[in-house]
Amino acid sequence: MNCPNCGSPLRPGAAFCARCGQAAPAPPTPAHPPTVHQPPPAIPVPGTQFPAYPPPGGVPVAPLGATGHASSIWGPFAGYGARREHVAWLLEGLGDRAEELRDTITDLFRRRQLPDAHVNLVVLTGKGIAIEQRPFYRIQRGLATVWLYVARFGQDLYVSQVSYIKGPLSVLRVLVAGALLALVGLSWINALVVFSTASSFSLGRWGSMYGPSELLIGALCCTGPLGSIASLALIVGAIYSIYRFLTEKDLLALLRSSPNEFQEDDIVSLEKAVNETVRQSADLLGIDRQLLAPGQAYRSGRRVI
Repeated sequence: MNCPNCGSPLRPGAAFCARCGQAAPAPPTPAHPPTVHQPPPAIPVPGTQFPAYPPPGGVPVAPLGATGHASSIWGPFAGYGARREHVAWLLEGLGDRAEELRDTITDLFRRRQLPDAHVNLVVLTGKGIAIEQRPFYRIQRGLATVWLYVARFGQDLYVSQVSYIKGPLSVLRVLVAGALLALVGLSWINALVVFSTASSFSLGRWGSMYGPSELLIGALCCTGPLGSIASLALIVGAIYSIYRFLTEKDLLALLRSSPNEFQEDDIVSLEKAVNETVRQSADLLGIDRQLLAPGQAYRSGRRVI
């Protein structure tokens, strides 16, 4: 049987295509199916949310070069904070086990207790010269998000795990921003009052005699040094916020603080739990779990820009 989306051969009993992620068509039901003992359905674990997999209708994975969602300006992981760590494994000669490993990981995520975690399968879109979509497991807990990707890479099996964390809003930074906004507002109100009550010039006469640069200098003089500094700080902050929104989909990045020790523990525990889930799944399939040990992984650190 071949994949209805990309035409690749499907492994017997596969839930979805290893190449594009499309759900495999259901096998025909025999007229008189044999009586087979079915194990009881898995009981959902409290605190873990995982939808039916594959989702109804299959995972909509577009072929390479497709033009869907091309208007988006963000990268595939935008909106989830700063990258903390990226680790990956390449298991030589095990590419034909990719579907089995994904199916086992899916089942183990359903059964494993990840406190307060939300586990979903989502399709991420990467854009450059070509547009590509790939199915990822998204595991979220609080401010931390771990992404897991399992795919065939030629004759090898590729497993990628990348973690992101979004810092919490800082109360101090929010208060400072509010104070700056209030100071700027009061300063410019004062400037307008000074202009309107000037004894020698009315606003209309002032505007007719002086150009924009003179008006701006006069306004800054009336707002005072604190108002001018506050205005400049807000302008710089707005430019930075717009930049972070365009690159990271986070308009409030300037107001966020660094994660504290508790939040760092949260993401470390989530990273370890996801890695252990993958290793246990490999062990169930007879794959040496030591091949997926942390010491065997390619590792890249926190992003600077």
